[in-house]
Amino acid sequence: MAAGAIGGVWLGVSHTIEIAGDYFSTHEASAATVSDSDRPAPMRLPAAFLKVEPPAAPPTIFGYPDDVLLAPIGATKLVRVKPNKGGTSLSLRLEFENGARAAFKPEQINLQSEPRRELAAYRIDRMLGIGHVQPAKAIKFALADVVAAADPDYRTYTATRIADEAIPRGTELRGVASWWIPEIRDAKFDRLLVDSSEGMQVWTSRLQAGLPIAPEEQPMLAQLATLVLFDVIIDNADRWSGWNTKASTDLRTLYFMDNTLSFSKFSHGHDNNLKPLYRIQVFPRALVAKIRAMTLDSVTATLSADDGAGLGPLLEPEEIRAIIARRDNVIAYIDRLIAQHGEDAVLALP
Repeated sequence: MAAGAIGGVWLGVSHTIEIAGDYFSTHEASAATVSDSDRPAPMRLPAAFLKVEPPAAPPTIFGYPDDVLLAPIGATKLVRVKPNKGGTSLSLRLEFENGARAAFKPEQINLQSEPRRELAAYRIDRMLGIGHVQPAKAIKFALADVVAAADPDYRTYTATRIADEAIPRGTELRGVASWWIPEIRDAKFDRLLVDSSEGMQVWTSRLQAGLPIAPEEQPMLAQLATLVLFDVIIDNADRWSGWNTKASTDLRTLYFMDNTLSFSKFSHGHDNNLKPLYRIQVFPRALVAKIRAMTLDSVTATLSADDGAGLGPLLEPEEIRAIIARRDNVIAYIDRLIAQHGEDAVLALP
């Protein structure tokens, strides 16, 4: 969690102090004036303790609240810009003077890398209480500053790609910055890549109603079942392509990253998302409850909050309606399984 996380810790602490300061500085209403003769005899009161707690942050796998990780991004000068490896879209690695790092996807001509969708996926992840999409925020930079900070070894290449692919607004480059995950690995289950045909056959075979789940396999199986549901809801067409199933270095934690090829207008979704869904029969109970609770209004509100950088609407109304349609199909499938196998067998994961 090194540079990006630690660089923002002081901001989280100062935020908590500010909250407590506001609490203690609030004045009690003035009491009516009374004479000394009217005052009752003083009484000893029991000791009182005022407990002030900071607001609870949504649980995530990243160790710190989202605002702490995001605050340092863009707070100081850009000192290094470097193109990220892999993929055909324009994605830049940013480093700031305060040590923070971020993956930045600007507005660009590549339809497969619409930055608004990365931010939308992050918000849906938090809405569902998943916490596996890295924190993200809309951001803007002076175009000249981005080019000036380009790594000397890649300056011409970076400048050319920005000129050819980015869509600046005047002198500004706008997009979405995601907190930089320090290290990632290709995700594996039982020593097989989870997105390989062999790997998918193994882990989907473990998620069958009525089949006991080994305690040591439950955490990863729960994450895989969660990822399957999440990808159907947002319709991420690129998850199982061989590039976007990543994990922590100890292979215990999945990262739900690279979500820009999501949020189609399809009411069922892409076939490569539906295939893993229909191959499994066991799901996390808490997540299914949150998916059931989704409404058009709640999703619209989640995606319509001010992005802070003037990107505009994250999704079109038809794309938002498609989320609810896919949600309905997911719940219908799960309910059919429950009718056949029983709720405890289907919702066997926490």
